[in-house]
Amino acid sequence: MSTFIDTQRVQLLRSARGLTQTDLANALDVPSSTFARIENGRLEADESVIEVIARSLGCSPKVLTTPIFDVLYTRPWLRAYADAPKKTVDQYVADTLLAVENIDSLHLRRMPDRLPAFSGDPQDEADVDDFALEVRQAADVPMESGVPNVTRAAERLGCVVLPMDHELGKHLGLSTRVDDVPVIRVSRAGERVPGDRQRFTMAHELGHILLHSTCPPPDSSEQAREIEKQAHRFASAFLLPGDAFLEDLSTARGNRVTLSSLLALKERWGVAIKAMVVRLQQLGRIDSDQARSLYKQISARGWNTGEPIFVGNERAVWLTKALDRRFPGGTAYADAARVAGLDVSWFESWTNWDELSEPSAEVLAFAPRAGRRTRVGTGGSVTRLGQQ
Repeated sequence: MSTFIDTQRVQLLRSARGLTQTDLANALDVPSSTFARIENGRLEADESVIEVIARSLGCSPKVLTTPIFDVLYTRPWLRAYADAPKKTVDQYVADTLLAVENIDSLHLRRMPDRLPAFSGDPQDEADVDDFALEVRQAADVPMESGVPNVTRAAERLGCVVLPMDHELGKHLGLSTRVDDVPVIRVSRAGERVPGDRQRFTMAHELGHILLHSTCPPPDSSEQAREIEKQAHRFASAFLLPGDAFLEDLSTARGNRVTLSSLLALKERWGVAIKAMVVRLQQLGRIDSDQARSLYKQISARGWNTGEPIFVGNERAVWLTKALDRRFPGGTAYADAARVAGLDVSWFESWTNWDELSEPSAEVLAFAPRAGRRTRVGTGGSVTRLGQQ
């Protein structure tokens, strides 16, 4: 018996797997032109062909004939595809769409959307700083200290947080809205992804979600620089609220801005020293000459490639817990995969935050209260998908 597969379904699964039409044609041992006709709905496929395609895409044959949900989603606000290869971006977008579709179809109970609405001017730095304080309050983050866990704060606000396998060009993260679901993807732990950088990236992508959801991706380098600057400003203000940060500085080493005082602050705030220099300049505490001097000292000590007092990596927990609640009994991933008609590897990839490489050194996990240390290993525009 022959049937037509759903064109968009196969394209989405194939893109999420990072496969080309040629890859699947080779799996079927047919010319690429033949598979293109099958995928585009111009040629029926018999059961044996559908089974091979399904096996290659990690799903059941039935999934291949299931129409895609009608979905609206924003393209990620990335600087440029020169920094992030388009094929890889498309792969993560497709994978994100599949994750959200299955979260919905499996009736997983999401966290309530507590994201405040931004009514200010994203080009007004004071507006962005004030809004960052509002977001901290909505996320139940203490106003007087560092954010204990940026990833958990984003989840409490209603964001779905998923890992990425590696850096996306020069990016460690991307964000999008799939219908009403805000999604942030961040690179999991690894030698090139220290915790302070991962935390800043999470706050940066949260800034995009909050400030730019109604904005299209940048279509010029000037626009790209501007929205990146706005997201950076939000991340800095969210992680280092001005009054509290400056007050803490006033008690550190006699209120002097030195690398020693910044090291002490990093341990309490979980933010990179270079990011703190940027924030102090934003707040008018140091001028450009002082900032330049600090950057030179950082470079001279070799800290551009690895700062001391490393911050431990974070991991999202909502999806794992939601699957366990939905499918109790210790076999949540297998049960979810069976119901969804997907291979269990899909659910593992959406919840795996383990390191990708062996740790090279011991690091210090971020502890917001001084003296509390834990040793650990290193570690826009809207597109419619579906019915037209």
